[in-house]
Amino acid sequence: MHIDSLKVELIDWISKINNPNSLQKLLKLKEKLKIPENKIGTKIFGSGKNLIEYVADDFNEPLDVFKAYKK
Repeated sequence: MHIDSLKVELIDWISKINNPNSLQKLLKLKEKLKIPENKIGTKIFGSGKNLIEYVADDFNEPLDVFKAYKK
C-alpha cells in the first residue's frame, strides 16, 4: 500500500474515534514516537521519489504563447 493511502486511512480511522480515553492514549503514543515535525523549507532527501511519472521530451522548450517574445 502506498504511504499516502496509509496516512489517509489512519486519519480517517482517527476521525471516527469518539472515546476521549482512546484519544489520550493516541496522544501518549505520539509523544513516545517523537516524530519530528517538518519545518517549512526543510528538504527531505528522496521525498519526491516516484512522485513524477512522466516528463515530456520537450519539457524545457518554450511555450507557444511566449514565442512572440523570443529575441
